[in-house]
Amino acid sequence: MGYPSYRACGTSRAFAVLSTSLLLSCSAFAQKIDVNAPADKDRLIREITTPSPHKSTWEHLSMVLKWGRGKPYDDTVGIIQDYFKTLPPPGSDELAKFRQKLQGELVFVSGGEFLMGDFGPHKSPEKLPYSANEGAAPAHAVTLDSYSILKHRVTYADYDLYTRANKLPPAAISKAEYLEFRFPDYPVAYVTWRQSRDFCSWLGQVTSMKFDLPTEAQWEYAARSRGELWVIPSTAVPVVDGKYNLEQLDGIIDKMEGNGTSPEPLISRPVGTYGDNKIGVSDVFGRGREWTRDWFDKTYYSHSAAHDPRGPEAGGLRTVRFATSSRTRLVIDRAGLAPDTEKSDLGFRCVLNQTEPAGR
Repeated sequence: MGYPSYRACGTSRAFAVLSTSLLLSCSAFAQKIDVNAPADKDRLIREITTPSPHKSTWEHLSMVLKWGRGKPYDDTVGIIQDYFKTLPPPGSDELAKFRQKLQGELVFVSGGEFLMGDFGPHKSPEKLPYSANEGAAPAHAVTLDSYSILKHRVTYADYDLYTRANKLPPAAISKAEYLEFRFPDYPVAYVTWRQSRDFCSWLGQVTSMKFDLPTEAQWEYAARSRGELWVIPSTAVPVVDGKYNLEQLDGIIDKMEGNGTSPEPLISRPVGTYGDNKIGVSDVFGRGREWTRDWFDKTYYSHSAAHDPRGPEAGGLRTVRFATSSRTRLVIDRAGLAPDTEKSDLGFRCVLNQTEPAGR
């Protein structure tokens, strides 16, 4: 598999798109919105609770929140914040439906051995690294027991159920820019490592099963379809003579995001936007980052346990893993973030630590 190791700057494209989006939004707002009119409460609640909203649904909300001043803006923020703060706890029927949905979204991952990390020096024709990420090497053999992992990242709808059930503050409502991307089937964001792990622990309580954040090894093994030797885990990217067609990479991601379901696809998107890998795990190709259970140490791979590694025993940073979104951000890459970090593109999914599929 040919995949050169080099750094590329992809930020200019993101800033250009975002700047254009903001200018167009403000211009459209000035033409379509009466800045002195009261906000329409029913409309705003309908908009913020619509899954995978199309342009006709999200454009109004997006424009009001980006404008940043005037009565529609002030009222909009307050109305949406109050809506989420005053939602009642879920009833038994709602929790039962959630448990049924959860079981349907678990992907069973049969255990085995794989070469974890940057396997380029071992497997590429050029014997060169695929990644410029300092922590991705050396590649090392790891054996895992079987487990199950959630197909999708945890959504706002999932997380809202958790906060309602436990009388906790809702996620991502404190600022207007958080609300712009806060739709039910979008991956929850602005959650810390502890909040993420607490959600997985709560899943264990409501299902009487052993849920947790995935270890780094569990995450990468599942993302690479049980450790297959590919750093772009998507069948959408053509492979010819064992090499990716990298010229098409950006275009493929743009096309996946171009379905009108996001105010700004570089930041927000419904879960499943980028499709599944070969074993049915979604969005390990495309944009986004995910918390894992492990402490972070960029040298850990040089002394990792061979069976079911769980990271260093202590540390100051928690490990974050990347979906492959560019030539410089690959599914084998890793980074450490402070556990209290909150980001717009940082979410999580949970694993079920039992060696048989759920329900057996």
